[in-house]
Amino acid sequence: KLLEGIVEHRLMNGTEAMVIDLNRCTRCDDCVRACAAAHDGNPRFVREGLVLDQWMFAKACMHCQDPVCMIGCPTGAIARDASTGVISINDRTCVGCSTCANSCPYDSIKMVAINDPSGQPIVEKSTGLPVLQATKCDLCIDQSGGPACQRACPHDALIRIDLTHPSAFTNWIAR
Repeated sequence: KLLEGIVEHRLMNGTEAMVIDLNRCTRCDDCVRACAAAHDGNPRFVREGLVLDQWMFAKACMHCQDPVCMIGCPTGAIARDASTGVISINDRTCVGCSTCANSCPYDSIKMVAINDPSGQPIVEKSTGLPVLQATKCDLCIDQSGGPACQRACPHDALIRIDLTHPSAFTNWIAR
């Protein structure tokens, strides 16, 4: 039933899916706080998502094998690193068009307000509305030790795992 759900919801496209064992998770949100601390106070995911049996597949970028979010970006701001496979968004070239966020079938890319160095939202002069930019999990690529969310979990309840190879997940379940 579990593997059928993974296939039905196309989760097997994820090379770095965030899976949370709800029997071990105490909902302490240490994972979310660690993500926020690693990204200037802005977490790149929320601890919610599809639940199959005791497993939550969180709404965090899965760094898909076939990433449709990259299609149509007018500036090429979202791209896959050829050596690591990590899909990231270049903040300097993202124009906030929402194409990637609207294309992600897993709702893992969010549009967030950009702040100035003092922490105040930057607003569009003509509309007075906050300037938005796409953000998503980058697997803490610029930090040693890998994803802060996984390192912060005190209960070994969270893993980033390649669902394109089902044996990795079944091995983790059997631990």
